Amino acid sequence: MRFYNLNPKMAIEFKLVKDPDTTVYENMRVASQAYAVGDSVMLDRTADAIEVVPATAATVTTNIYGVAMEAVTSSATSLLIARVTNRQLWSADTTGTATAADNEQRMLLTDKGTVNNSHTDSGSPSAVFQQTGYISANRIVGRFLTSAISA
Repeated sequence: MRFYNLNPKMAIEFKLVKDPDTTVYENMRVASQAYAVGDSVMLDRTADAIEVVPATAATVTTNIYGVAMEAVTSSATSLLIARVTNRQLWSADTTGTATAADNEQRMLLTDKGTVNNSHTDSGSPSAVFQQTGYISANRIVGRFLTSAISA
């Protein structure tokens, strides 16, 4: 059982806890969408002028791409993100009550800022987050599950 001493009152959706490698930051093109620090983003494979859009419950491991490192309004044309890898540890907000018994379970997103911890492991391609630790009733630690196609 792994517990992490992070202040849950400082929660900002997704927050980088540890990166054994050098974190890669990129300015990505966005359009007509406000972002908060900690929002997860996925690749946009349909619009040439947009590189990333907010991640959703339908986001798959080949599309999850990063986490917003700045807040921008819907008039912004770029967004600074941290690229996600499966070697990093992130803290995350949850929709249901978190428990250490869920460690190692793969989970879907509820939306761009929340993990849907249903207390069952998901083998779905939309299971883009794996819980590895427990912080509080609505905060966990884990890793994004990415595949090589997203790079």
